[in-house]
Amino acid sequence: MKRILRYIFIFLFMFCIVEFFSFANIYGDSINNYMFSHAIAMGEIPYLDFNMVSTPLYPFFMSLGLLFWDNYLVFAIEQSILLTIVFCLLYEIYGKKSYIALLIGCLFAFFAFNATYNFFALFWLVLLIYLEEKFSTKDYLIGFVIGCAILSKQTVGIMLFLPTVLFYYRDIRKVFKRVIGVFFPCIIFLIYLLLQHALYPFFDLCFFGLFDFSSKNGFNFSFYLVFSIVLFCIQFYILCKRKKDIKNYYLLMGISFVIPLFDFHHFSLYVFCFVLQSLPLITKHEDYFGRLALTLAIVVSIFLFCYLSYLLKPVFSTRIPKFQYTLSSNYDYQKSLATFNFFDKYPKKLILSYGSIQYDISRDNPITYFNILMYGNYGYRGSYEMIEKIKNMKDIYILVDMTSYHDLSSYNQFDKIIVNYVIQHYTKVDSWREFDVYYKN
Repeated sequence: MKRILRYIFIFLFMFCIVEFFSFANIYGDSINNYMFSHAIAMGEIPYLDFNMVSTPLYPFFMSLGLLFWDNYLVFAIEQSILLTIVFCLLYEIYGKKSYIALLIGCLFAFFAFNATYNFFALFWLVLLIYLEEKFSTKDYLIGFVIGCAILSKQTVGIMLFLPTVLFYYRDIRKVFKRVIGVFFPCIIFLIYLLLQHALYPFFDLCFFGLFDFSSKNGFNFSFYLVFSIVLFCIQFYILCKRKKDIKNYYLLMGISFVIPLFDFHHFSLYVFCFVLQSLPLITKHEDYFGRLALTLAIVVSIFLFCYLSYLLKPVFSTRIPKFQYTLSSNYDYQKSLATFNFFDKYPKKLILSYGSIQYDISRDNPITYFNILMYGNYGYRGSYEMIEKIKNMKDIYILVDMTSYHDLSSYNQFDKIIVNYVIQHYTKVDSWREFDVYYKN
């Protein structure tokens, strides 16, 4: 009974986190991933109909609930269940010390818990740690989980296979069993790509496009880069002291979360891995530190919610279909309603704006490559391929978000190459707030 109550508490806590803190990031990665799942639930094919730069297991998994009711609330509940599983597994491994990891997540404003494929890769990493702790002889199962990690985020999942090679290189039979386990889900995915004629688009978006992605978005100097190097050195030192624990090898691979984007979101995932590797070093007063961490996590959560509530004045998005039970800042909500009414004025349109995501979901419009209009998100030299798509369009209004276009911040990934082409080649016919409207006959 005590265990059941613990699970219920963790689920309710996680649901509050997903529901109350996602509204501050409504135009970020969480809504992008909901869009992917929504598109799959509508019958669209990843890499052909819409662009993704990662392997698709997370949106496929999250689309299951949307088949019954396509609403962001279902998406939030599914994410809360995954978070509950993660912390239940951590509790089984580390006991009350696992609440320290929860506290660190709180201090990073829960960015590591965002509903993204990055989190799903972290989910499989935690499951791997649990299996190595409790069922290390289940090699086929461990290999299968690594395969699922690869299908969640290829750059992280591939790194998670290295511990098997480094730790068991003398036991070829064990390594071979895990390789078989890895291949099983990957072969199923390969067959899916072949049947859908999406094999080349997959490689173009998820591998070839990384050249464009890295050149535009990666390896900028930042404090997160410096901190990541420091944490990696500490992790490596811990690994050298505890070579016989394969979990340290897995958690060292957490560095792959921040490469090539050394930003706050990805860094929070890496810090989470660092904290998990540090927990075994706490050998005294474990229950005390665990209870203290849980108390502080609750206090910090309440403080953050109160602060965001005061700052953003959240309301439910009751008039936006599929987001009726989702919190949004009152300013963003009112702005979205007005913007969507403006979009509705044009029956045949192409929207070049981050706001097109929520709009197209709410209107059940097809999800296309233009919804994620960011550098490196549509394959090698993809910006010029997108321009070719525009050239083939006829009798269409192109609505351009000029605020995003003029944003000079280093973290702005809005593709200005495409917008420059539109501005230079088509006629401006209207403007409203931050939007300029161009017409292509």
